[in-house]
Amino acid sequence: MSGRETPARLWRRSALVWLALSLLLATTLGGAYLPIGVWKLPLALTIAAAKAGLVIAIFMGLGQAGGAARIAGLCGVLWVLLLLSLSMTDQTTRQQLPPGFGEDRAGQP
Repeated sequence: MSGRETPARLWRRSALVWLALSLLLATTLGGAYLPIGVWKLPLALTIAAAKAGLVIAIFMGLGQAGGAARIAGLCGVLWVLLLLSLSMTDQTTRQQLPPGFGEDRAGQP
């Protein structure tokens, strides 16, 4: 807690962030029922990124942290992006089996 941060300011800031996260949650829920087709996933990911940004900046204190903590946070984000890209690469390069190829053939030689 810095010299200017009073407990009242901390509670007020936390309450405002909680309210923003709750509104983003309601937006996510509402967006799931909108008939927007393929735009549902980008909308949900954008809202999730906003929620993660709020948590990282406010509750984790990365906004006021030093350089080493920011680099560690950036490394964490890059690591998650690497894992997601490798997972998507694996999924897109798998060979799809023709129908009936992988079925159980009990009783056949």
